[in-house]
Amino acid sequence: MSPRRPDFIAHSVVQTNGFNRWREVGVAFWNERKDTVTVLLDAMPFSGRVVLAPREVRELEGAGREPGSEG
Repeated sequence: MSPRRPDFIAHSVVQTNGFNRWREVGVAFWNERKDTVTVLLDAMPFSGRVVLAPREVRELEGAGREPGSEG
C-alpha cells in the first residue's frame, strides 16, 4: 500500500517586514469515518497559531497560477 498524500499543509504565518510569510510546519489528514482532522507537526510555532491550507491551493500558488484557474 502506498503512503497517502496529506489533504492539508500546516503553516505558521509570521509577519516579517510588513509581509506575511507562510512557513510549512507539518501536514494534516482528513478522516472521513470519524469526521476529524489529524495534524502532524514537524515544528511548533511560537505564536501557537497553525493555519491549514488545502494541498491543491498551495500547489497552484507554487506553480504561479491562481486557485480556480484552468491549465
